[in-house]
Amino acid sequence: MQLELISFKLCPFVQRSVITLLHKEVPFDTTFIQLDDPPEWFRDISPLGKVPVLKVDDTVLFESAVINEFLDESFGERMLSANALERAQQRAWIEMGSAAIFAMYGAITAPTQEASESKRNELERLFRHIERHLGNYPPLPFFSGSSLSLVDTSFAPLFQRLFQLPQALLDWSDYPATTRWGERLTSEPVVQRSLPEGFETLFPEALRKQNGWYAQQYLTGESGEPG
Repeated sequence: MQLELISFKLCPFVQRSVITLLHKEVPFDTTFIQLDDPPEWFRDISPLGKVPVLKVDDTVLFESAVINEFLDESFGERMLSANALERAQQRAWIEMGSAAIFAMYGAITAPTQEASESKRNELERLFRHIERHLGNYPPLPFFSGSSLSLVDTSFAPLFQRLFQLPQALLDWSDYPATTRWGERLTSEPVVQRSLPEGFETLFPEALRKQNGWYAQQYLTGESGEPG
């Protein structure tokens, strides 16, 4: 079985699948594209026009959650619960992770302060739910126990980006359990290895190019530090 991951370097949803592949030690090739000018062949194989896309021999899969479940069912030790109810709960938290990523990106790319703060409020609302859950069911040390789960791989890219922002979108003191979980995830070797080379520079550069309100306020210096 030959696997080829179609990727955009900074996409957190692609990174979810990269973490899963690295954790399971599955060999794969990567093809990078530019989403603002994708090649014609990509338009043909990606019905939604998004990454990641995983080519499995001649078969194409799209959507990171679907790709990760395929990888989980096909390789190594399972990262979702064998219990149907617990597995459904894990899938729900994976969706929560997607919603949080979209809220974060909305906050840091919105054109106005009002729009940015609206998305920031949405992110805070989601994190209050996460904190409440983790307060009742603390990670041991991961979301579902002693080993990395697909919930962890779904949230890790979010924490990496939130922790790198020069001006925090959240008051981390309000989310102690969530902060500990995020710090544990971002310290994982497979999570660190999943980042593209030069991410620390590429990420703020991409935000500056979008020229949203947040970038204008906090990413005005060439180094990515507040100007």
